[in-house]
Amino acid sequence: MVEEAKSLRNGKFISSDQYFKIKNKYEQLKTQPNILMRAGFFLLGMLLYSSIAGAIALFTSPLWDRGDFDFTIILYFYAIIGLVGSEILAKNKFYNYGLDDVFVLGFQAMLFTAIGFSTENKLFVLIVMGIVGTLSCLRYVNTLSALIALVGISGTVAILIIDYRIIPTAFLPFVMLLVAGFIYWIFTILKRNPETYFYQYAMQLLQVFSMVLGYAAVNYLVVRELSAELMGIEVKPGEDIPFAFLFYALTFLIPVGYIAFALKKKSREFLIVGLLAFAFSIFTIRYYYSLMPIETALIFGGMVLSGIACFGIFKLRHKESGLTFKPDRNTDKNSLMYAQAIIINSQLNLHHTQTDDPMAFGGGGFSGGGAGESF
Repeated sequence: MVEEAKSLRNGKFISSDQYFKIKNKYEQLKTQPNILMRAGFFLLGMLLYSSIAGAIALFTSPLWDRGDFDFTIILYFYAIIGLVGSEILAKNKFYNYGLDDVFVLGFQAMLFTAIGFSTENKLFVLIVMGIVGTLSCLRYVNTLSALIALVGISGTVAILIIDYRIIPTAFLPFVMLLVAGFIYWIFTILKRNPETYFYQYAMQLLQVFSMVLGYAAVNYLVVRELSAELMGIEVKPGEDIPFAFLFYALTFLIPVGYIAFALKKKSREFLIVGLLAFAFSIFTIRYYYSLMPIETALIFGGMVLSGIACFGIFKLRHKESGLTFKPDRNTDKNSLMYAQAIIINSQLNLHHTQTDDPMAFGGGGFSGGGAGESF
């Protein structure tokens, strides 16, 4: 609520007095919006966590010489310390401060490492990643925990196909495409719930992850390289991978679909991912087929991008809503003006002009002399 009020104040929709009334009405979390300060506190938290771990390792080092000592016990103990630290910081209203991120991510890393050493089972580790990452995201509103959960869920499906062969490996790209669609379907359901507003960054990550996974699952370069790695398919000159034309088509159709959907629904996420995916699609084709020299391709690509930019500016410059070329009211217009002034002044080549004074010091030149330039 306070962040939205601040955005409205910056856009001149509400006054500063109204903003401070809203700010004083609601309890504030201890957060750090400055990314550099947050990175500093993150490093400080890493130093604190590693100091605690080092002290424990120092006191338990005599036990390491015993042949029956299980080192994973120490890793589990480190995970417990991280969990306790996360709870203490959460109770004290720390959120996205840097310190809390270290303990939340640290206890998960220690737990997954300990389970990996204990079980030596990749599938079990990925399942635990999906469960613990989801719970950590819900409990601590930690966006990176949502990423851990998504990697765990997607990795679980992939391992079941690659290692356990529940279905032929050739169907892996299509299954991962279905997984991406399922994740996006979950996103569309969750965003209807007003309570998920508190997880807006995790929701944004959920949407972007599903789009990236869906594109990567059927990208020709990814499929071809994984086919050689997992199934031992050797593509000889004049041959290609199975369903090659389908993957060629999807490599370009999916980015174009993302961009078209972004323009229709005015979605920034779809637009950015679509443009990046389209650029990677061009790289995919050039990776295997060189249609023209790289210099010519760069010149041609620059001309096309310049044309698209000019066309977009021409079409959007008079629009007042949706995708428009107008400045955003929520942005600080003075910042751009100051930046422009600094850049312009830095490019000016100013020289001080020396002027000759007709009455310069020099001892005088009339009727008795005058002041000289020294005592």
